[in-house]
Amino acid sequence: MTNDDLFAKIQARWPAVLKASIPVKDYLTVRIASPDELVPLASFLRDEGFDMLDMLTATDHLGPVNMSGFIRQPNFNPFLPEGATPEIESAASAGYPYRPAMDLLWSFVSVANKNRVIVRLEIARQGVRVPSLTGLFKSADWQERENFDLLGIQYDGHPNLTKILTPDFLQGHPLRKDYVHIKDRFDE
Repeated sequence: MTNDDLFAKIQARWPAVLKASIPVKDYLTVRIASPDELVPLASFLRDEGFDMLDMLTATDHLGPVNMSGFIRQPNFNPFLPEGATPEIESAASAGYPYRPAMDLLWSFVSVANKNRVIVRLEIARQGVRVPSLTGLFKSADWQERENFDLLGIQYDGHPNLTKILTPDFLQGHPLRKDYVHIKDRFDE
């Protein structure tokens, strides 16, 4: 089945699902409008032979990273002369369209057909809640916990939504753009 055939089948069932304007590589990349469409679409893809959830990730589009609280060395590049700082163009000066949103991405793979479908969902970054896919794909378990820990995304129905990468005393979610690091005993 070609990507166009699969997209036609998806759009026949979910007319609101659109092809993403910027696809991921040459894979079929679809954008869903609501978290309510995620589980039915994932179930449909599994029934169509997409038997593996390969990746689940998210991006915070709020703005540049807040560097306060982080340890920063004045000259981290040994090839620059003492006191020099590299000239880096910030994304803000390049006209990047910051917005208070999270972009969630799921990558479903058909191992037998060597095909991949990317599902994207843009959602407001405050109170991010999406349904868990652990009931459909076992690989969603730790990936959802990682997104919860690092970005604060709540996965409704996850059997054990607890921190997986950061220590329990760490407050906040380190990959959110508004995260401010509070110095702890490991900062020297």
